[in-house]
Amino acid sequence: MKRKDQVAAAFSAAASTYESAARAQDIAAAHLTAIVGGLNRPTTPEVLEIGCGTGLLTRRMRPVVTGRWLVTDLSAAMIEAARRTAPDAEFQVLDAENPDLGARRFDLIVSNLAAQWFADLGATIAGLAAMLKPGGHLAFSTLGLRSFQQWRQVHQLLDVPCGVPVFPAAEAFAAVLPAGARIEEQDFTLDYPHGRAFAAELKLIGAGTPAPGHRPLTVKDMRRVLERLGQPAPMTYHVLHAVITAE
Repeated sequence: MKRKDQVAAAFSAAASTYESAARAQDIAAAHLTAIVGGLNRPTTPEVLEIGCGTGLLTRRMRPVVTGRWLVTDLSAAMIEAARRTAPDAEFQVLDAENPDLGARRFDLIVSNLAAQWFADLGATIAGLAAMLKPGGHLAFSTLGLRSFQQWRQVHQLLDVPCGVPVFPAAEAFAAVLPAGARIEEQDFTLDYPHGRAFAAELKLIGAGTPAPGHRPLTVKDMRRVLERLGQPAPMTYHVLHAVITAE
């Protein structure tokens, strides 16, 4: 199975549990909504959302951005879950890395914590930016380098491979975006009673697909990781928000 199919299957399987566990996604969505609220835009913009999940960002942003929304996700099950949040919006299963929307152009394209799953971030963002109308905005968030640093550090201390993908630092992130992109960093920490709860939460939101080529740890090594994390087990989230404006 291709990695993209694995990601889609994992999110589809989590459609019924996502809402109960997507704490970080909701925090990031609130920050991204505040950013978008300050952007100049038409009174009734054409909006495209990428990677809607169950509709956390849709719910937060639509009262701020009243327009014609096309809400999309790679997972059909997530689309069905999100449809309940905005029955008057248009919904479509869509691969953001290969969008098939013809000549449609948008005043605003938004995406919350989906871009970390793109195989080629720079190329995908460039493709989405090309779908903007003149003066339109692409506003999105992705995970940054400091995310899950406690988890990574324990794996490094124990000399066992970590399955969490390596996310970019702000400087590396900026380097793959068009010139003039505006970037904001957001750091917050979520508390978990233990490491197992953190791992379980990733699965509940469908984010448990490991980095390409990662081989799962043995039961013994995973037990060592969880013991070293201790109780409680706080976990850092580092979110990179970007706004790209079309000329």
